[in-house]
Amino acid sequence: MALPATYRIEVLGSLDSSWSERLAGMEITTTGGSGIVSRTILQGQVIDQSALAGVLNTLCDLGLPLISAVCLPCDNDTND
Repeated sequence: MALPATYRIEVLGSLDSSWSERLAGMEITTTGGSGIVSRTILQGQVIDQSALAGVLNTLCDLGLPLISAVCLPCDNDTND
C-alpha cells in the first residue's frame, strides 16, 4: 500500500474521542452503554500500512478486541 487509504475499524469496548490524534486522526464513534456492550468505530485515512499497524497495535495495547478492519473504496474511483 503506497497510497493513503480510508479504513473503518470496529472494536469491542468504549474509546474516548480524545484518542483520535494518537490513532492517525481517525474519527471515533462509540455506541452502546447502559447494559449494552459498547462498540467503537474508527474511520479515517491512514497514510500507509505502517500507520495502519500502529493504529491496530494501539487498540490491541488498550485491550480492545478487534471486530473488523475494512479498507473502504475510494470516493473518486469511478468507472464512467
